[in-house]
Amino acid sequence: MRMTIKQTIVNLVTQRAGGYCEKCGRPASESMALHHRKLKSRGGKDSVSNLMYVHHECHNLGTESIHLRPAFAADKGWMVSSWDDPETTPMELPDGRLVILQNDGKITDLKEGIK
Repeated sequence: MRMTIKQTIVNLVTQRAGGYCEKCGRPASESMALHHRKLKSRGGKDSVSNLMYVHHECHNLGTESIHLRPAFAADKGWMVSSWDDPETTPMELPDGRLVILQNDGKITDLKEGIK
């Protein structure tokens, strides 16, 4: 049985992304995915802070995708270990900023404060 993510959570994640892939920064397309930073197999939840809006190619289809390069993805905060909390683990955005993703759909830029 496949569980679906609540629409309110999907809306907050896609609004936060602003029409762009949160990994590569290119405009969103028809082929987008929600990526769990802390994988469900590691105890990750369907929360705004744990989800990224990414192209399928950036998620798991391309050679530079998150799932095909897990160590690199972990360095960027795109994957979170089972013992870490996505709410407190920084993530790098395509523009190089380090941020904390909040469950209300906002981000905390680690250099500038809440956005």
